[in-house]
Amino acid sequence: MPAKQGNRMDSKPRIQLLKQKRSFLQYILLSVVTCSLYHYWFMDSLVKDVNAICKKDGQDTVGVGRMIGFSILTFGVYQYLWLAEIVDRVYDSADEYDVEIRQDSESFFIWMILVPFIGYFIAMHRFVSDVNQLAAEYEKRRHFVKCTSPITQRSLSSGRGTLIGLVGSLAGQTIELKPGQRIKIGRSAAEASVIVNSEKISRVHCLVQYNGNQLGYTVTDLSRNGVVVNGKRILYSVPTYVPSESVLSLADGANKFQLT
Repeated sequence: MPAKQGNRMDSKPRIQLLKQKRSFLQYILLSVVTCSLYHYWFMDSLVKDVNAICKKDGQDTVGVGRMIGFSILTFGVYQYLWLAEIVDRVYDSADEYDVEIRQDSESFFIWMILVPFIGYFIAMHRFVSDVNQLAAEYEKRRHFVKCTSPITQRSLSSGRGTLIGLVGSLAGQTIELKPGQRIKIGRSAAEASVIVNSEKISRVHCLVQYNGNQLGYTVTDLSRNGVVVNGKRILYSVPTYVPSESVLSLADGANKFQLT
């Protein structure tokens, strides 16, 4: 028995994943069946995820329990302020996560006013879809950060990697990289080891490190205009794992490379 207790104490805590596929239809049906009890549980869970996704804005939206208490004290007014705060926090996070959010609190309530009853369901459906988008992007980025940090501690495999110019000033050129070798791509001849001639390229636009045949690459964006890997922009100044055969696009896409 003591051994089992020790195992529980030694086990690592599980990371709570955000819900990425909330079903709006399920929300409606269960809210009706449970006389709105499911609605409050659903919104409380959603607020917790929004607080995690939007934590950089410095706000902390209260849960459903406190919302109900404040609403009673304000004769129901607070619940609308609470909902507006959540919708606006989601809307304001669009740029950070590089996703398209369709509505802010103003458009949310316009739906409710102009199209009574049905407008609420339209606005809520759009809102839930927006939160699902942010949650998916949040988890993707959290996964990247956790997976890339220990890569330098692994043993590097043999074999060389290649950086192949696909589009731009280096189109058709091939640059070989040894395992562990890191290069700087940019427009400054004094600072970068691979020179790309373009006004949209920063002096040092990004770092590319080859980690070996089985470990792919680590790419770090140091630019103003961004680095896109396989159609997705990576986080600024965060070393990001990139598998071999990926396509690296700099700034506006006028310069592209394939990592093999």
